[in-house]
Amino acid sequence: MEMVGTLEHCRQKLWDDVQRLAEATRRFSASALHSIDQAVPILADYRKEIYEDLNQIQHEYALVRAMEWFNAHRPDLGGLVWYWNPRAGGAKDEPDLRGADLHGVRISAEVTTSPHAIGVLHSRMVRTLAKLSFMEGERFYFVVGTRMERQAQNSVEKKGYSISVVNLAGLRAP
Repeated sequence: MEMVGTLEHCRQKLWDDVQRLAEATRRFSASALHSIDQAVPILADYRKEIYEDLNQIQHEYALVRAMEWFNAHRPDLGGLVWYWNPRAGGAKDEPDLRGADLHGVRISAEVTTSPHAIGVLHSRMVRTLAKLSFMEGERFYFVVGTRMERQAQNSVEKKGYSISVVNLAGLRAP
């Protein structure tokens, strides 16, 4: 896991990433398309260039919003040092976001940017909640919509997990 810098630094990095993604979109949309045989390879190149960033920027932004939620709703956690896996690439025993102090891990959190949990996304949510349920500290699962909030809350209650589900959709930007 990486230590989180300031939220301002995180937001600036995200903004730079979004600007690069927008530039790639402008470049690809400026291509003159004359046939389906020409267009499909161009679309494949476009997907290759933006796909990972398109997903990961949303994930990283949700993590920043989660830290902002903690700042707004849990001022008692102001002295924590935050660690994260901004690009969702952590080890199996690591959460997306961890808050720790001299006494150990105080917060373990996961985020999802999926709008709802159907099929593979439902299985992923169930696995993530099970993984999170064994982590140290208070546990949080951050979502970005009411449908996913409901589905996650139902899973948490059904399994009896001690996990707080938080919907970031209504959180105002700082």
